[in-house]
Amino acid sequence: MTMTHDPIVDSSGRIMFFCAACGTPMTRDHFFEIGLRLPDQGESRDDYCDAELIDSVMHVDCLRAARTG
Repeated sequence: MTMTHDPIVDSSGRIMFFCAACGTPMTRDHFFEIGLRLPDQGESRDDYCDAELIDSVMHVDCLRAARTG
């Protein structure tokens, strides 16, 4: 499987999600890796987070690192 390095952006082309741990943009592949759906077209970051009941997102590797200390 080929990794996509394009960040998730809103309709204005602004990056919607940054990793809460390392601060780099989250891509579609990162979302699939952590089991989250992609935002619907026109859905804002806040609406997405409310719908998914999350405050932030993290890369899998960052989450593992945070858990192991």
